[in-house]
Amino acid sequence: MRPVRIVVAAVLVAAAAVTGSIVARSTAHRSATPDRGIAATAPPTTVAVVPARKDPSSSPQPQGPTTLPLGRVGPLEAVQAIGTQVAFAVGKGTILTTSDGGRSWVRVWRGAQDLHDLDFVGASTGWALGDGILLGTVDGGRRWRQLGQPRVRPLRSVHFSSPSEGWGVAGPDLPGGRRLPATTLVHTRDGGRTWSAMAAPAPPQSVCFSSANDGWLASRTGVWRSTDGGRSWGPRPNFTLPLTTYTYAPSAVLQCAAPDAAWVRFDSGEGVAGSSPYALYATGDAGAHWRAVLAVYGEPGVPGAPGSYPGPFSVIDPRRAFLLSPTPAADSTGAVLISQGGSRLQGRPGIPRTRLSTDSEPMSVSFASATRGWVVGAGADGRGVILVTVDGGRSWRSQLSS
Repeated sequence: MRPVRIVVAAVLVAAAAVTGSIVARSTAHRSATPDRGIAATAPPTTVAVVPARKDPSSSPQPQGPTTLPLGRVGPLEAVQAIGTQVAFAVGKGTILTTSDGGRSWVRVWRGAQDLHDLDFVGASTGWALGDGILLGTVDGGRRWRQLGQPRVRPLRSVHFSSPSEGWGVAGPDLPGGRRLPATTLVHTRDGGRTWSAMAAPAPPQSVCFSSANDGWLASRTGVWRSTDGGRSWGPRPNFTLPLTTYTYAPSAVLQCAAPDAAWVRFDSGEGVAGSSPYALYATGDAGAHWRAVLAVYGEPGVPGAPGSYPGPFSVIDPRRAFLLSPTPAADSTGAVLISQGGSRLQGRPGIPRTRLSTDSEPMSVSFASATRGWVVGAGADGRGVILVTVDGGRSWRSQLSS
């Protein structure tokens, strides 16, 4: 899930034309040339998506999406709130959006690809990423155009700081063994039409930028900061992680919160006694100090996590975030609202498996404020699920009938 701009990293109120947090999510990529899918246009007919030929920032402002038939909605893999009324969700062959706080959701794109990530820099301009395909919109989802892929490898995650400038991780999926995959940091200056490789301090697993110059990169159990757009990176912080015993295939997920603030979740990549140890850290002083917010099997003084497996989190602002953590053995997903820069944890009622499957499909969370947020995923029947809260996670209401 993407951050407030985190990040993400965690949530942006629309002001810029084409984040929390972002959250970058990874998936396997197919080598076949992707079907471009169809998008909703005005008048309400369906047309083939065509490659973009101009900078997205020069396109007209949105007039509101025209929709395709909702039909059956499969598993949803990512959601991003853009203010309290507008949100987008992506999943298997679909892009959904709401402009009324979730009272109604409509489909604005249908295709063959499994979309697993999205990133908006405002209500008008955003991107949706899938298996070997990157789509972009500059009119609030009315039209989607297929954009470029790096020459080196397909994109695995993207994060934009403006309608034109963005960064991404290109390469294979997260490691399935002890060796870190050969990933590459990539950069675009034209809204995703073309990408170029950049040097990185380690094979990147997650990257986020809160501005054209200020960003963060994470790999395994390390995180670095750049203040010049990724051309150089500062020293690696000396983390004392509560994950030292579990180092099978560690990975990291970042969300930016502000130029000097970021949150990072370190995952051990190893299942032990019905759990997969992980830890969440936060900084508010440009990385000079990092706070251990919570952990599974944490060290003394580190609060415990609400569940046994790493789940998605959404950065609301530099001092607040919301995290989900599933416990498959208990058929539920724990939740916690984090405030005061990670020093205060407020537990929330878990989401039962009857409402949100915890062991089969990915899920994502995005909060527009400390009270309003969305969770997406899949139910036990494999259909897409959208849940909304207006009281900071104390209660959830379903918004999708498919």
